[in-house]
Amino acid sequence: MICRFSPEAERREQTPVDNLFISEYLPEASGQDVSVYLYGLMQCYYPSMRDVTIADALSMTPESVLRAFMYWQDKRLVHIVSEKPLTVEYQMASVPQATTETPMKYATFVRSLNALTAPRQYGTRELKYVFDFIENYGMEEGAVLELISYCMQSKSRNVSINYINAVAQTWCENNIRTTEQAHEFIENYLQRRHGASEVLRRWNKRRKPTVDEMEAYDRWVNEWGFDKEAILAVCPELISVGTPTFSILNDRLYELYKANKTKKQEIVELSSDEASSREFARLVFSRLGKVEPPNKTNIAQLNAFTQDHKLPEQVVLLAAEACTNAERPFGLLKTILKDWCERGIVTVAQAEKELVEREKRFKNKGRGKDDYFAYNQRKLNNEDVASFFVNLDEDL
Repeated sequence: MICRFSPEAERREQTPVDNLFISEYLPEASGQDVSVYLYGLMQCYYPSMRDVTIADALSMTPESVLRAFMYWQDKRLVHIVSEKPLTVEYQMASVPQATTETPMKYATFVRSLNALTAPRQYGTRELKYVFDFIENYGMEEGAVLELISYCMQSKSRNVSINYINAVAQTWCENNIRTTEQAHEFIENYLQRRHGASEVLRRWNKRRKPTVDEMEAYDRWVNEWGFDKEAILAVCPELISVGTPTFSILNDRLYELYKANKTKKQEIVELSSDEASSREFARLVFSRLGKVEPPNKTNIAQLNAFTQDHKLPEQVVLLAAEACTNAERPFGLLKTILKDWCERGIVTVAQAEKELVEREKRFKNKGRGKDDYFAYNQRKLNNEDVASFFVNLDEDL
């Protein structure tokens, strides 16, 4: 069996309003805030009146209704359980505690704080920490609001006051106390986080950067002078290592920093040159008959001949073909190229002539390809061999 008033009958009923509300709270509230409170109070007593939303009934926007309830939550007359859907619990009216729990000088600040953290409302213990940020840490009220907003973005809207307190201590240690300093810190933080996130996305890693990764990005930009475009230009190079990491990227950027290559165009050109050097080194190894790829040392040694000594690549390739069957082909190649540089053999014609002469010497001496210089060999007898040894038992 169900008995209830009809909606028409409920409209003729009365909604009791606590005189404490009228005497203590109503004088300071705006007309809109009072309208929202009273209409919500009526819906508490008469559920059928909820068929029409407060926003529609009072010709207000849902955002305005929420702000009004946030005002009353600040006064501890309601508790916002959730925003979507908007669910509000009415509390028993009591004597306002602003003079005991919230110092009057912080009344405006606490309203701003509650608007920032809504629907969450800080209790007495949490507010004590917040007031300490201002009174003991010397932070401006605006800086405290920026601090709490930063912590909510870093963690969640329900971030603990202990975490906020730890961050506040760190800020003070770094002399972040004014609103302007807080803005600057957060802006730099977002820049580091965004930049580090872009690096991760280049490697198809869908996660947030760690603190260490953001600190590394900060070092690359502020200490080493790279910009975002320059850093991202290096990322494709590291794909070949298998699993690129910030540590590997840091090492590569440090090499570029030491070489004074911090601009994107410089890095692109250098990468192109390095790619050409690697390709040429692979070609040389192919001519030598070596299966394994050249390492960084091999590439640097070949660059010394082609770039420092200005040997044409074709000259190097001719010498490589002559070393194919040697026991240590790359070692012999370096010996030949060093000898040619010292003797001024730097053209293809000179190199071809030298290789022909070399073949003739080998045929006359009957030597293998490792014996490039064909030195005369001394034959040793038993006495010569014996002279190499020392008898430690004899007195010297």
